[in-house]
Amino acid sequence: MQVRGEGSRTWDKIWSLPAIGVPIIVHSPETNWGFGVGVQSYFQIQPILSANAEAPKAPTSMIYFDGCYTLNKQYYVSAGGTLYFGGWMPWFMQLRGSYRNYPDTYYGIGNAMTEEHRQGTTYTSKRGTAHIEAQIYLPLHWSLGPLFDFQHEEVSSQQSEVSSQKSVMWALGAVTQYDTRDTLYYPSKGLLFKTSIAYYEPKLGCTARIFHWQADLRQFISLPKDIIFAWQFKTEWALSDNVSSIPFQCLPTIGGQDLVRGVRRNMFRDNVMMALQGEFRFPIYKWFRLHVFAGLGDVYNTDNWHWATPKIGYGLGLRVRINKAKINLRFDLARNNIYKEWNTWESYAFYLTATEAF
Repeated sequence: MQVRGEGSRTWDKIWSLPAIGVPIIVHSPETNWGFGVGVQSYFQIQPILSANAEAPKAPTSMIYFDGCYTLNKQYYVSAGGTLYFGGWMPWFMQLRGSYRNYPDTYYGIGNAMTEEHRQGTTYTSKRGTAHIEAQIYLPLHWSLGPLFDFQHEEVSSQQSEVSSQKSVMWALGAVTQYDTRDTLYYPSKGLLFKTSIAYYEPKLGCTARIFHWQADLRQFISLPKDIIFAWQFKTEWALSDNVSSIPFQCLPTIGGQDLVRGVRRNMFRDNVMMALQGEFRFPIYKWFRLHVFAGLGDVYNTDNWHWATPKIGYGLGLRVRINKAKINLRFDLARNNIYKEWNTWESYAFYLTATEAF
């Protein structure tokens, strides 16, 4: 007979909770220190009834809410999730919305790494977004459906480099994906390919005409001793008959907590972005894992393509599993190749959150 302690029973209760809250702590050059809270809930809506559907047999839906306030007097709130609907015609919906009030920094457009580019110009951004995708499952692991995207932003600045402006962008489009991952939130094997298109038209009230295309390819490889190797290639294109008319906030960018960690988000932006990153995921003990990651990428201009030194981010991360859906509490420490000094905060980025980078 096995006797379990009070601590084990307490952990089992936490492990089975339908919702869990986690702290958010972040430090990066664009935010300084930031503190907040995130709440995520995992549940099942209805079982899959169709025997022919290329869908997870017991899909776990997720909704989230998080908010954060930084020492740079920035704040944001966001909510969203992925909902899986079963029945005889399985389909799923991904949705997200956010609002932020950010004193931010404009570093210009392009991929140059000059000292002047590193300084930037401050401005204030009030930005609201909404994004919805709905896809129906198709044979052979494919899915397909429409998307809707909306962005509204007001920019104000006392500096001549950034003009005060308001932009409104909304679009309809389409999205498709191919997904063979063994689990949705922390896969150990399988492939995910997702691509989407969207069109923004001034005659329908948009600030600029943009044809937007992006593609995301990820692979997860199971290695001996429970080691996982994962890699991702992502590209994003904002095409227009007049690229210079695109508001700078609508241009693709690299960096941040998900793509080439360690590089300051929004520091490099242009109408094309390409990035490649990978990481090894090692087991440590029970619910703990160690991640070793690196990524590189850059931005380009289709009217004046210019190759430059790739922007590189690399570092270590600790993962603590917090529920049965294989959701991890994530802490990452990353560096970049932009700031060579080892004794300056600008060289490092810290991320504490409850979602994987990819």
